[in-house]
Amino acid sequence: MMANQLKDKIVVITGSTRGFGYVAAEELLKAGATVIVSGRSQVALDQAIKSLAEFGKVAGWICDVSKEKQVYALARQTVKKFGGIDIWINNAGYSAGGGITLDVHPDKILNMFLSNDMGTFYGAQAALHFMLERKDGILVNLYGAGSNGKASSPMGMYATTKAWITSFTRTLAKETKGTGVKIIGFSPGMMLTDMLANPVVFGERGKEAMKNYDFVLRFLGKPPQLAAKELVKALAQNHKEFSEVHVMTPWTPLLGLLRVTWENITRTGKKPEYQLHFEESYKPKI
Repeated sequence: MMANQLKDKIVVITGSTRGFGYVAAEELLKAGATVIVSGRSQVALDQAIKSLAEFGKVAGWICDVSKEKQVYALARQTVKKFGGIDIWINNAGYSAGGGITLDVHPDKILNMFLSNDMGTFYGAQAALHFMLERKDGILVNLYGAGSNGKASSPMGMYATTKAWITSFTRTLAKETKGTGVKIIGFSPGMMLTDMLANPVVFGERGKEAMKNYDFVLRFLGKPPQLAAKELVKALAQNHKEFSEVHVMTPWTPLLGLLRVTWENITRTGKKPEYQLHFEESYKPKI
């Protein structure tokens, strides 16, 4: 059923040469969609297109989402080659690192905001430019830690970018109501991707805040394939003008804790592989 509803749909995914974006591309190809992947590295882009080709029709272009003109070019190239855009997924984004908020260098925070937030803004502009004139299409924005409005130390600044995306998405949904375009805010939960496997940690206070990172990954971390399948389901089955999909439910932490406890008792658990990368805290010259 999902394959029938997504068959031949033209789907653009930003930041999709690795991580969740890549896995989502694979699942959408399996569902019959035509997928356009993108990323900042030509080598990574070529490798992604080559490996994804076995699953279906895939194309791709270079795109740094923090660059306005590159995002618009991605949209234009897609429309020129495939005739339109049915689904646009603003996936590109990253975490600059963990630690106490004021210990992070402002330049790192600025670059993260440009990618996560302005990248989502540019992507929405590009996608809706073509979707609104057709009165059809689906725009997906990626939520994350911070989307619930709660404090998220030691990932405070990353969480702030996701809080912005959540507010932006809800505003877009209100402003596009009745146009025929659907908006989805998708929260994939904590996924075991490269971003979590190689986090940057700032300062001594950051080290202390991350001391239980191993445990958090074990009881909350999930393979990205699970979230990708939920995204495909949401795209195929959603008929609402605006919806928010949360892969992590209120019961997820409790179930994860019980699972880890059982694994410890039976010695069947596997520790997640990761490497913390430490950087000195920022010292402003005031």
